[in-house]
Amino acid sequence: MTKRLVIFALSAVTFAVAPQALKASDADALCPLGNETLHGTYMVHGSGTVLGLGPVASNGMTTFDGKGHAVNTFSASVNGEIHRGVTVGGTYAVNPDCTGTRLASDGSTYDFVVMPDGSTFSSIEVDSGTVILGSAVRFTYRRLDDD
Repeated sequence: MTKRLVIFALSAVTFAVAPQALKASDADALCPLGNETLHGTYMVHGSGTVLGLGPVASNGMTTFDGKGHAVNTFSASVNGEIHRGVTVGGTYAVNPDCTGTRLASDGSTYDFVVMPDGSTFSSIEVDSGTVILGSAVRFTYRRLDDD
């Protein structure tokens, strides 16, 4: 019993302190460019469950303009039913600590963490009744004649 109380107390302290540790001052900002951190086209995928509907998975591309707007085009499987060419727009905001939020035009909301160079990010849908995780990697282009 004592061991459980200690573990609980340590967990509570960790969760209480962690958000403060993640808040960066402007001088120490990991993502000082804000929305410009996300720019270009990313390969994205996500999967999880929508309660009452079943498993979902998607794969596609999202283009960020570096100014807070994004467009996502993807294919999805929703409880085994396939949907191709789905396009969803929306807005996003990148905070100085590299966390952020995306509000999609279909009404869904995502919290994300982006690498300081904007090369990758991971996300979670934060709408009730969903358990959906995703990740993305920015495309890098290499011309064939650059050898």
